[in-house]
Amino acid sequence: MTKVHHTAYKPRYEAYILDTVCTDYEGNPLTTRETKVEQLFKQFEDEQGHMVARVGKQKAVAEWLQGLPLDIAFYYDDIVRLAVRLGSINANPSDKLYNKVCENYWSFMANIILGMEVKP
Repeated sequence: MTKVHHTAYKPRYEAYILDTVCTDYEGNPLTTRETKVEQLFKQFEDEQGHMVARVGKQKAVAEWLQGLPLDIAFYYDDIVRLAVRLGSINANPSDKLYNKVCENYWSFMANIILGMEVKP
């Protein structure tokens, strides 16, 4: 796949993340985007919400993701393959781009998640 504009790949990352959110705490299936986003933030708040005051929400979400609460890519090769597949980088990235994608992955994914948050 060829790199596309962020407005094209951002929804792909959102869908990728939300595909990992399937049930609520009682095991009931979540079938709408709204219920999946709600559950995602509930899980974050329950597991890592206490860190927000100390490090800020973006960093707290990034750190939470590093604990692998969601079934998302975490090996470097898988992260880069995901970036290529979803269109955020071109195939066959340079070593420099490969490393940059991997170094920024958790922060990037945290930003994608925070972009889904419903503001009151």
